Amino acid sequence: MTQEKIEKKTFSEVLGNFILKNRKIILCVFAVSVAAILTYAVIVTVSGKNVETGLEKIDKITYSLTDKSSDLSETELEARRGDALKELSGFTAKGGIVGARASMLCGEIYFQKKDYTNARTQWLSCASKAKKSYIAPLAYFNAAVCSEELGDSDGAIKYYDEASKFEDFLELSHALFSLGRLQEEKQDFTSAEASYKKLVDKSPSESWAKLAKNRIIALQAQGKLQ
Repeated sequence: MTQEKIEKKTFSEVLGNFILKNRKIILCVFAVSVAAILTYAVIVTVSGKNVETGLEKIDKITYSLTDKSSDLSETELEARRGDALKELSGFTAKGGIVGARASMLCGEIYFQKKDYTNARTQWLSCASKAKKSYIAPLAYFNAAVCSEELGDSDGAIKYYDEASKFEDFLELSHALFSLGRLQEEKQDFTSAEASYKKLVDKSPSESWAKLAKNRIIALQAQGKLQ
């Protein structure tokens, strides 16, 4: 028997003896690992089901709120809004997509009620729960609109700016023009020009871009821009 074979045999024997002596520990570790994997799988499955169930309930609340609503009086609509807000209260505290959807619907309801403070709170909550989704820029945009309704120009500028950071936002042009408009009202003409130019450079053929270009020309004519 060669030295290599002796070393291999020795190693095999050592490993075999170790397994025999410690088989209970090894089996326990394996069992714990399998249990952990199964537990994780159960958590993921349950989490998925919880999300699905939560979204289904929010859809039902939405349906109850809007079904044949055009035939209802304002008093009846207000009653539905109140019921919806009560039902949604258990979901707005949640995180993730369920919490975001609940906050979104609450924001819409409060806006209909002209309660712009609570509407803004819900839209910002929605944005924080869905930071990387398509919902986030819409939530910031609506929070900016609420801020304008509340006479909070600084807040509106802040949230239009947040919305404009999402390049794939469908209302990006609107957000940029609104941002420039408010900056112009605050007499921050340099920032207004930057917002307008960003809009013109991005989508020169859009109506918002044409309005932005006209504002730049007007500000230059008034001597407010070089």
